[in-house]
Amino acid sequence: MKLFLAYVLILVFSGAQRGLRAQNNSSPYSILGIGDIEESQFNRTSGMANTGISYRNSNYVIHNNPASYSELQEQLFIVEASARGKLVSYYGNDINGLNNSTRDFSIERLSMGMRINKWWGSSLGIMPFSTANYSFSGRKTIQGSNVYTIADYEGTGGVNQFYWGNGFKFGKHISIGINAAYLFGSLTQNETLAGTSVSDMIVTTKNIYLRNFYPAYGLQYFTKLSRKWDFNLGATYAHKQDLQAEYSATVTNGGTTTIKDAITKNDFFTIPNSSGLGISFTRNKKFTLAADYGYQAWSGLNYKGFNYSLQNSERLSLGMEISKKQQSWQTVLESVYYQAGLFYSRSYLDIYDQQMRDAGITVGMGFNSKRNALGYHFAFEYGIRGTQNKGLIQEKYGKITVTLSYRDLWLTKGRKYF
Repeated sequence: MKLFLAYVLILVFSGAQRGLRAQNNSSPYSILGIGDIEESQFNRTSGMANTGISYRNSNYVIHNNPASYSELQEQLFIVEASARGKLVSYYGNDINGLNNSTRDFSIERLSMGMRINKWWGSSLGIMPFSTANYSFSGRKTIQGSNVYTIADYEGTGGVNQFYWGNGFKFGKHISIGINAAYLFGSLTQNETLAGTSVSDMIVTTKNIYLRNFYPAYGLQYFTKLSRKWDFNLGATYAHKQDLQAEYSATVTNGGTTTIKDAITKNDFFTIPNSSGLGISFTRNKKFTLAADYGYQAWSGLNYKGFNYSLQNSERLSLGMEISKKQQSWQTVLESVYYQAGLFYSRSYLDIYDQQMRDAGITVGMGFNSKRNALGYHFAFEYGIRGTQNKGLIQEKYGKITVTLSYRDLWLTKGRKYF
């Protein structure tokens, strides 16, 4: 318990100081929009390629679908914290072979979950929604001349989501849920143009503060196909939402501020309609096979820029899990579980008519301590994102996610039912 509390304090302090993430280069493509939209869930489904729209578990907080909260075990209070380490290597015609990789460590998630009564489960937490983290250089033409200058681009920040989710069970086979999330965060963007014979060094800095509410809904249907097999269906939906912004721009020329402006805008960026479908089969409560499909309708928002646009995105994932359980007194306890998964996605970014694609594999495992109420989950993900066509940059990455879980009884009045 002391170890867990120390871990949570580190997470909260780091989140308050750094916006839930370390500041290190991650992806040059995060310069566009509000950055890279986060596809990881940082929970038990991480080792299953984050496949969990239909997944239900009584001992872990599964926020892939808020309808799953109604499955939480009665009288069990759960706290989970997650961190991720990432190594990315970059490949392309203009990449310096001696400096083509970066490392990043991020404190990602803190969640709590509990079963309020027999038909109502609830969860509260904070986790990233998008990440902007880049640093690179290129050439840029000075307008009205044939002179080129070196342009350095740096950006940090992202959007976080603080959510309160609730799942309600109706009868024996249906559960519905809602994650009432509040999105907030900031983006800092810097462009530095080196001095030339016709101009001094020019530095442009933009600070953008984003916020708004963003509810997401979920539905699950679960039943037994036979004495050995269980069957689950799941669906999620979120309506498009505008992000409000307060942003300022400052331009300095040779160290002298020439332009300083501040603007408030209620529709700075729009998150589109998104939906997802999931299906899973479980045999003897030990072997699970699951599949998810997600879709976001970006094309209708008509976001376009110089040689890029936002297109509809989709993600397909498959996951499997093997759980080993043992009898302890009158209760069956899970001792260890193993996971594997595959995923393929088309990003919302289309650059030079090349829609960014991402594909990879995951493996994971977890176990519960026999001496205390702690549970440990480890997941590894390897993937390839993007292409080297048309001078673009391809990313090959590895990610390690660690989740620490603490579970304890509450509202028992001295009685324990498991």
